[in-house]
Amino acid sequence: MYSFLIAIPIYPYPYQHAAMFITVLAILLVGSATYGIYRLIIWKMNIRVKTIFHSFLKIVVILIVVLFLAEMTVSLITEHHVNTQIGFNCATPETPKGEIFLITKVVSGKIMDNAGIKPGDRVQMAAVSDLYRLLINNQGKEVAIAILRDNKEINIKVRVPKLDVPLASVSFLF
Repeated sequence: MYSFLIAIPIYPYPYQHAAMFITVLAILLVGSATYGIYRLIIWKMNIRVKTIFHSFLKIVVILIVVLFLAEMTVSLITEHHVNTQIGFNCATPETPKGEIFLITKVVSGKIMDNAGIKPGDRVQMAAVSDLYRLLINNQGKEVAIAILRDNKEINIKVRVPKLDVPLASVSFLF
């Protein structure tokens, strides 16, 4: 979820303006429905109960924002740990056919280099977090990663070692 929200304004891609419009529209619709429900709930409350209810809502909103930012930070830290241990970096290029991730760097002698992945390969996954989940959940096993190289689809088998990823259990929750 967080990668979708961040990707809308930051990373350029073919349908960016449409995605921004749809996101704003969805926020307005959900916000209007939430406000309507809120008005239905508080219309018979006295001042004291309204004050307590508003304090409760503020605390809930603050907790949601803090949890969202914490999860985003933990996921970025986990991505960095996996990248350095396996030896690669990836980026999201502009593609008309959805998310395909470009391998931008492969560290010589590391796991991805030994598996045969090269800079310029495009990993075919629905989201970059799926690639990290695949690698983290299959430690000690061999996984197949579908890539495009020179307009040909190739499955590369990667033997994922045991990784030192202390925050993996709370990463990529959304």
